[in-house]
This record gives sequence, C-alpha cells and structure tokens, in this order.
Amino acid sequence: MSTYSWGNELDELRQLEAELTEAPNVEGFLQVAERYAHLNLHKEAARFYRLAEDCEHGPEEGRMPLPIPAAAPTPVIGPVALLNGALAPQMVVEIIQMLYNTMRTGELVVNDTHGETVRLYLDKGRVINAIGNRFARGEKSFERSLVMREGTYQFFERPVAHIAPVFDQNTDHLLLAALQRIDEQASLR
Repeated sequence: MSTYSWGNELDELRQLEAELTEAPNVEGFLQVAERYAHLNLHKEAARFYRLAEDCEHGPEEGRMPLPIPAAAPTPVIGPVALLNGALAPQMVVEIIQMLYNTMRTGELVVNDTHGETVRLYLDKGRVINAIGNRFARGEKSFERSLVMREGTYQFFERPVAHIAPVFDQNTDHLLLAALQRIDEQASLR
C-alpha cells in the first residue's frame, strides 16, 4: 500500500468512526479495528477491538467502558489541527516526511519551550517556505525547526497559495541538505 493511500485510508477510518458514534455496532467496530491493524496502528486497533467487545457483551467486571465520542460534536472555535503533539528529538523530520508522503497541504507550526516558533508551509507535501520568529525566512528557519527538541507541533490543513515559495527542491533533498549542514555545524563545535 503506498503512503498516499495510507493517508486516504486514515481519512476513511475517521469517517467510519464518526458513523459509529451515531450507530455503534460490533461489525463496524471490528471492521475499523482490522483496518487499523492492517496499517500497523495497533493501539487504535486494540481500542476498537475493545469497543466491539464492550458493544457485544458490556464492559468486563471492574473495567470502565471506553467512551464513544458524543454524536453531536462540541463546536470548535478556530482551526483544528490535523496533527498535534509534544516534540521529541528528530520528530519534526518524521512529521515532515509523513506530510510529504501523504501529499498534505498546509502549515506546520513548531514551538519550542523557550518561545521560539517556526512555521513551515507545505504544498502537496513539498516544503515551500519556513518562517521563524528568530531567523529570517528560508534555510535558517527550516534548519532551526529540525533541531527543536522540546515543545509542541501542530499541522493545519489549509491553502498556501498566498505563501511565496523560497525552496525549489523537493522535500527529501531539502531535508537531506539541511541535516547535513546541521551535522557539519555540530562537528565544528
């Protein structure tokens, strides 16, 4: 299965999850669990196998049932991130590669614990610009985002046609060149 279809598969699974909140059923939970397992997302698969079991037999003695999201979602004010979480070493590189492989378009916002922010703009998976609050737009901001180790990240799917591209190479080459420069700088210290 290509990585792009993996991204489409996740979109389909989110839709099935939404349908199951309105009409929970054992077969639906099992179908979603098997598809998550096929994608090697084992924690999600286990969660849906447990939901299927709870739906069929009720929760086990002493175990709380897993909540099924409310049928009517809570209204959200402002944009909702497609991806978000806490940073770890090399995480930004992995996120960029995933967004590249799934051909996503939008803005990846990376914040460190010291107040620094870098915004990376992607068009169909290709990084086209990087803007930071510490360095000028372009290479320095892009490199800075790759070395952030503590903080948070969020990816918002949104149009980026209004963002002027500053990178003309594909994302793999951009990452490789930036990581090489970072390694060279580290060896000089």
